[in-house]
Amino acid sequence: MKFKRNNIIFFILLACLIGPGIGANQENTSLGSPVNEVVRAGLFDGFLYFADTGKGVLKALPKRFASNLNSHELGRDILEALMEGPPNSVLASTFPKDTQVRALFVSEDGKAWVDLGIRDGYLKNMDTVSELLAIYSLVNSLTLNIPGVKQVKILVNGSDVATLGGHVSLKYFYKTNMLIVK
Repeated sequence: MKFKRNNIIFFILLACLIGPGIGANQENTSLGSPVNEVVRAGLFDGFLYFADTGKGVLKALPKRFASNLNSHELGRDILEALMEGPPNSVLASTFPKDTQVRALFVSEDGKAWVDLGIRDGYLKNMDTVSELLAIYSLVNSLTLNIPGVKQVKILVNGSDVATLGGHVSLKYFYKTNMLIVK
């Protein structure tokens, strides 16, 4: 009898503690809620990485992307937004304004190939830091926003080139580097 009474008291206390929390989250998911508007619109908050010109580092800039896209479509949207540059003057694009995204291929094993259309010789005046910022703005923007992409190889004008600006090898695939982000 004592065991039954203790169980009943336990369940009443549990109901009192949990009961108020059951409906507590309903106001955040109501139809007019901004959170629900984003989910209903099929968007997610991603980040693009642009250069902080005075400090030689990358800064993350939030950007909304469609969540119903496959890896290839999302990658194209990310790269196009990255090449457009940041909307404010505090941060700077790491690529020239006329850089084109010629192609993007994403494999099932997490590798992505990006072919950029860049005028010949335009990046030859880059220093090492600018070159690293350009590489990792592209790599981080793809790898941190697309779950299936783990590493990125950069091609220029349809070719496997040695470097963007003469300092950092493009021979390899690059992985996320958060040490360059502040």
